[in-house]
Amino acid sequence: MTPQHVLITGASSGIGAALARRYARPGVRLSLTGRDPARLQQVSDACRSAGADSQWHAADITDADSTGGWITACDTRQPVDLLIANAGIGGSEVLAPDSGETLATAQKIVATNILGVVHTVIPLLPRFTARGKGHVVIVSSLAYVGLPHSPLYSASKAAVRVYGHALRRLLAPGGVRVTVVSPGFVETPMSAGVPGARPMLWSVERAAARIQRGIARGEREIAFPWPLALLAWLADILPPAFVDSLLIRTRRNNA
Repeated sequence: MTPQHVLITGASSGIGAALARRYARPGVRLSLTGRDPARLQQVSDACRSAGADSQWHAADITDADSTGGWITACDTRQPVDLLIANAGIGGSEVLAPDSGETLATAQKIVATNILGVVHTVIPLLPRFTARGKGHVVIVSSLAYVGLPHSPLYSASKAAVRVYGHALRRLLAPGGVRVTVVSPGFVETPMSAGVPGARPMLWSVERAAARIQRGIARGEREIAFPWPLALLAWLADILPPAFVDSLLIRTRRNNA
C-alpha cells in the first residue's frame, strides 16, 4: 500500500531527494528535512508539482531537541506511515589520513551518522508502537565492512545497520516494521568525493527505485548491487588476514 505520510531526512539531495520525488503523488503528504534550505525548497516544489502535499524544514539532525520536536509535530498533524532516516555525511568529509581521523572529524561523524539516526527514529517509536503500525527505514552502507580510507565512517554505518536489525526484532511483535538499506556506490554529490574508482556505480534514480520497491515488499535489508553485497557478506566470514590484504591494496591503488 502507498504510505499516506512519508517523512525523509537528508532530503535536499542524493538518495533522499530521489526518494521524495518517487513518493510524490496526489494524496501523499511529504515531510522533508535537510541542511540546505535552497535545495530543499527545490525538491519540495518538484514534489508539489507531482501532486503531493509537501512541506520542508531545514534542520541539523545532530540537534536532538529541534529534530525531535519537528518530527513529533509532523506526526501530530498527520500520523507518519513511513520514516526514512537517510541523512548522514560521507565522501571527502570522512576520509582519513594515514594517521587516522582527527577527534573533531570523529565527533562529527558519530554525531551525524549515529546520533542523527537515533534522534530521527526514537521520537516516533512510542507513537508507532501505540498505533501498532509504522515502518522505519534506516540508511546504512555496504561500507560497514570496515574500509581503511574511512574507519569511523565504516563504524558509523555498521552501528546503524546493527541498530536497525535489532530494532526490527524488538518492534516486530507489535506490528512495526524496520528495514535497513545498505547501498554500494550511488552517483550522488557525496560519493563524488570518494577517491579512485567507484565500482558498479548506480544512478540515484535506480537506487531510489530499488529502495522504494524493497520498502513496499517489507524487505528486512535492501543491499545493492548484489555482487558488492555478496563481497561485504564474505568479508565477515573470510579470514581477516585475507580481507586486510585486499582492502589495504585497494586503498593504495586509489591513493
